[in-house]
Amino acid sequence: MAGPGVPVVADRATWQAELDALRVRENAHTREGDAIAAARRRLPMVEVDSALSLTGPHGPVTLLEVFEGRRQLIARHVLPGVLPAAR
Repeated sequence: MAGPGVPVVADRATWQAELDALRVRENAHTREGDAIAAARRRLPMVEVDSALSLTGPHGPVTLLEVFEGRRQLIARHVLPGVLPAAR
């Protein structure tokens, strides 16, 4: 007997058919995720003034100081007064 949240018991052929259908959906999901990730990597870049002043834990710092010799810096755009959603 199947209760709430418990799958029904089926024969192997039914199980295999449903697994095959699920794999088709999973593969489509994977391909769509890959396409979205590729589109994100192709987004244009935005040039930022290197003299931009930021506030660090010990006061103002320039963007060049934040980079500390690195070629790329991933920055998250945060709106003032808006806290990110709890995870």
